[in-house]
Amino acid sequence: MSSIERSYADQPAKARSTGDSLALDRGSALPLYAQLKHRLQTLIQSEAFQGDRFYSDQEIGAMFCVSRFTVRQAIQELVGQGLLRRVQGQGTFVNADKFDEIFGPQMDFQHQWEKGGRPLVFHLCHFAIQPCPASIAFHLGVNVGQDVLHIERQRSSSEAMVSYDYRYIHPDLAGSITEQEAVQFSLLDLLSRRVTLSHAQNSIEAVTAGSELGKLLNVPPDSAVLIRKLVYFSKDGMPVMCGRSYSPGSSVRHTFTVALASDHFATQSKSDADGRSPPEIND
Repeated sequence: MSSIERSYADQPAKARSTGDSLALDRGSALPLYAQLKHRLQTLIQSEAFQGDRFYSDQEIGAMFCVSRFTVRQAIQELVGQGLLRRVQGQGTFVNADKFDEIFGPQMDFQHQWEKGGRPLVFHLCHFAIQPCPASIAFHLGVNVGQDVLHIERQRSSSEAMVSYDYRYIHPDLAGSITEQEAVQFSLLDLLSRRVTLSHAQNSIEAVTAGSELGKLLNVPPDSAVLIRKLVYFSKDGMPVMCGRSYSPGSSVRHTFTVALASDHFATQSKSDADGRSPPEIND
């Protein structure tokens, strides 16, 4: 018997038989699936259920006296938030652990996720050569209005949102990446096939999602979100790509490998060299 089943079995018989502790408010303006999602989220986040098989759709329907359609709506949103995962032929499982994206000289998130048994799927939301905005021009070291490749991608694993990425590629490389490649491969991998990469600047900030990011990442407005700002440089010091990534705090954890040898810091960024603070990388 799983921990979830034990927890349910341990409830007082009256509560289980009448459904008093599980009843949804059918007079509420809040849809049943949203109420159900909140109840299930409370279960998922209780320590007893971490890492275990979750209830089947049929069991949830019987427990809360709702249709299978309502159950599927609630479960799909929890999958989208990264709290649950569906495994075809096996059932629904709680995502016990955040996935560690490891930053280092040989980092490749696509292969890291695949090696961890949770392969990434890329959904291309935007792919176009377009004039470079001012904040991006600074980081890429190009003129405002110069053509750059702008890419927006959603990264998912087992239907759960991993991140929404905004990327800008330097004009010298913009025309070399195809739309089909952007759907299939890591952009870092694609760039490394074209130039010799040297180093990257990354900064990470935790914020509350709010309505806009909540909608983008399919998470509640009060959820934690990680914002990663990045600039990648070639061996000759050219900034080849910059951008931002937004990740649900419930799904991803970033781990860094820090090089301490002085030769790793031989190339200065533009902001380091002239002492000015760079502008924000805006989407």
